[in-house]
Amino acid sequence: MSIRAIVVDDEPLARDELRFMLGQCEDIEVVGEARNAPEAQDLCKDEQPDVAFLDLRMPGPDGVALAETLMANHPDLKVVIVSAHDEGALRAFEARVADYLLKPVRLERLRQAVERVRSSTATSGHERLERIAVRRKDAYVVLGLRDVVYFEVKDELVWAVTDQDRFAIDKTLANLEDELDPEAFFRSHRGFIVRYDRIRAIEPTGAGTYQLLLEHPDEPKIPLARERAKKLRERIPFSG
Repeated sequence: MSIRAIVVDDEPLARDELRFMLGQCEDIEVVGEARNAPEAQDLCKDEQPDVAFLDLRMPGPDGVALAETLMANHPDLKVVIVSAHDEGALRAFEARVADYLLKPVRLERLRQAVERVRSSTATSGHERLERIAVRRKDAYVVLGLRDVVYFEVKDELVWAVTDQDRFAIDKTLANLEDELDPEAFFRSHRGFIVRYDRIRAIEPTGAGTYQLLLEHPDEPKIPLARERAKKLRERIPFSG
């Protein structure tokens, strides 16, 4: 089945260019365009798209704020932010967008984003991941998730870290969080997901904040976001 997409950008030329490039991607149909947040909301209600490509900087709510609104109203909607600037990437991934594209968008990179959306849509509601293909030089190797100690965002890539090595993977941390078993993995911070059974200690770092000491040869210390501490206490009670 084709992926139904909408394009939201206040610049007509930018919308035309992205629509043309999406036409060169396999099995994706652009079902509408919008210039701003109100038009995008109406378009999502009328067309029920699978994915929305949102410009970051627009009059009114920016792309990340709009993404949060659209995804709250349409839980199955995937969002890809498109921007000439990279400073919005962390906010975007915290909002659980599917991908973040930098302008000028390259066709190969756009196709990767489309495949991420397709993969995320296909796995929605299915069994949790048990294995994942990770990059190793010019090939992919299959890694069992039981061997992963933690995932981290570094140098604009997501890395799976095992006791012996680290591997780049073609997923966002938000996509991973959706697909991983929540009984096994915990999102401790916007840039980290850790295995519960590898948390060896919870260390105070001052001002009500903490870091996690993991069971790993390098004894990494992973930040614990203040807003995530309450969630961790539900699984591993600690005082302070």
